Amino acid sequence: MWQTYLDLVGRHPLLMAFGQFALLGTAGEVLSARLRSGSAPLRLGPPRLLLKVLGWGALGMYIKFMFVTAAAGVPALVGYGALPAAWAEPGLPNALATSTLMNVMLGPAMVLLHRVIDNAIDRALGHPPLGWAGLDKALATLGWLWIPLHTLTFLQPKEVRIGMAAALSLVLGAVLGLAGRAKRPA
Repeated sequence: MWQTYLDLVGRHPLLMAFGQFALLGTAGEVLSARLRSGSAPLRLGPPRLLLKVLGWGALGMYIKFMFVTAAAGVPALVGYGALPAAWAEPGLPNALATSTLMNVMLGPAMVLLHRVIDNAIDRALGHPPLGWAGLDKALATLGWLWIPLHTLTFLQPKEVRIGMAAALSLVLGAVLGLAGRAKRPA
């Protein structure tokens, strides 16, 4: 089964990125809503669920492009003389540099795209959009959450990185859900 997964990722990287994020990103969002409210999310009927699946799938493809760009960017910066030569070799310095490059230079655009998609879904369903509220907190997660987690991700073989990143959407869902629960009045 594992080999089948690796073969599919190798042959269909964008489709697999779409599918993994469609499934796990949506699951993370459902988990977040459930943890915040203590019950099943109220506004997640079939139309909203379908749009969330499509939105997370599109984000998965975008994230795949981010991973490829950042992974190529670190060796390019080493070749330019902007980073130490050892950072181009597999290992912790390369993973940390790749994660930092991705989250600092490409991450803010992904956070904004994610919010645009969420706002568009709300508007399409006739709900008031979240707008830009809390965007500062979402951007802050790039530093304290995503740089460390994606450092671990970039230590993995490239074939499993997107799957790991998609699974980390569940971590994000738990963090956001628990943070939202902590803010609720007792």
